[in-house]
Amino acid sequence: MKKLTVAELNSHSSRLLPQLLGDAKITGGGVYVFKPGETAHPEPRHVHEVDEVFIMLQGTGVIPIDGVDYPVCTGDIVVVEAGEDHHTRSSVDDPLVTAWYVMDKAVPGNSS
Repeated sequence: MKKLTVAELNSHSSRLLPQLLGDAKITGGGVYVFKPGETAHPEPRHVHEVDEVFIMLQGTGVIPIDGVDYPVCTGDIVVVEAGEDHHTRSSVDDPLVTAWYVMDKAVPGNSS
């Protein structure tokens, strides 16, 4: 897991976070508005074979990754690496709105 802020986005590239994701391209994603206290992927284990990026657009919550809760808030960016068990849980008082992106399998460090 890697955590950044929106201010750390590289605006001089045609790829999302090339310093971390290399030439990886977005292959899917969306925006999700959580209900107060809602948990995404309530199943016991949720993993992907590729990296997934979350950008917190509004609110607060936690992203449990491999059993560790990482607090998140507006402006945070979390890169969940391939194979990491992850979920997203919104706060009750200030529900999360997140943009999420599933990346392809490009090799990190190969950005142009």
